[in-house]
Amino acid sequence: MKEHIKHWYPKDETFFKVLSIAGNIRQEDAVKIDISASRLKNMEKDKLIEKVTYPSRYNSNPKSSVSYGLTKKGRNFIEQKYGISRCQSSHAAEHNCKVAEIICNLDKREIGTVQAEWQTRDQMAEALEQMKNEGDYDQYDYYMDLWKTGLISAVDVVYTSVKTGELVCCEVVTNSYKDSDIAAKEVCGEILHTEVEYVRV
Repeated sequence: MKEHIKHWYPKDETFFKVLSIAGNIRQEDAVKIDISASRLKNMEKDKLIEKVTYPSRYNSNPKSSVSYGLTKKGRNFIEQKYGISRCQSSHAAEHNCKVAEIICNLDKREIGTVQAEWQTRDQMAEALEQMKNEGDYDQYDYYMDLWKTGLISAVDVVYTSVKTGELVCCEVVTNSYKDSDIAAKEVCGEILHTEVEYVRV
């Protein structure tokens, strides 16, 4: 089977990094990070990405909204080529597209600092370990109890602001979010010493 894409560029790595973190991306957001419609089409022809449609309440067009998600072949490809071994599932497409939109609207240097939800989870675990090592056992026990009972949840997007050099946490909120979900995200912000910004889908 002939491949439609022969050469890969740094912008492709950025695209696949964003897609692995977000799970889905729309064409209009891919364009913001220099991935043209024809490049998306060729990635699709090469079976690296596939169209994932989702119903959107905000789309005046009665047709579904279209996004792209990684195929199994695409996941294998980015693991071999870029060492990206974990990817967000493309099931919650509407939520995921909002995550991708937030990332693609960042400054290029900020995009380079974006970390995935699972990396944020690791970062929280390190912060808790540090509390224990510094002898702050009360705080450590308090947060560990929350963690074990599922009352801490990593936010969708964490990046380093170019302007301030500080961590920024963003969470995409859907209508199905309960107060307890928000509370669990707030604890994530506490542990990382930063406020969480909420963006509605």
